[in-house]
Amino acid sequence: MNNISLEAAGQTAQAIQNNPELKIKDWSARIQWKTGVQNLVSIREFDSFLMDEPVTLGGTDKAPNPVEYLIGAAGSCFAITFEVMASQKGIRLESVDVVIQADLNAAVFLGLEEGDGGILNPVIRLTVNGDASQEELTSIAQAALLKSPVLNSLNKEIRLEIL
Repeated sequence: MNNISLEAAGQTAQAIQNNPELKIKDWSARIQWKTGVQNLVSIREFDSFLMDEPVTLGGTDKAPNPVEYLIGAAGSCFAITFEVMASQKGIRLESVDVVIQADLNAAVFLGLEEGDGGILNPVIRLTVNGDASQEELTSIAQAALLKSPVLNSLNKEIRLEIL
């Protein structure tokens, strides 16, 4: 349904039900400093990608910054969660468009003031066309907001290990 392998997802769900130890999946990324505030990120066997900062934050603006990748990941994860949940309900999707916007207090990042240094006031705007009622699509979107792994990760405490 909608080019999503519900069979593979179902097999994974069944495997986890049969063996709950399989529910935890380890993900990792390797980040290598290049120069300035440029870092090369490597994930599994995929092509590495660059992160930088805008000139106004000390970078060269050769690539998106980590906050931009974070909100991109959050929006994508929400979209994927929505798409899978809609597909599981047999809804044919014609289009899904997600725009995510968030603020960031640069003064905290630059050490000028104390406060919340994370993203602030995030807003997700979803435009979707499919063969379901607006009410049903809204219900699925609300559920996806609660089930999205990346969105749920934004409030987690991070343990730091310095080697």
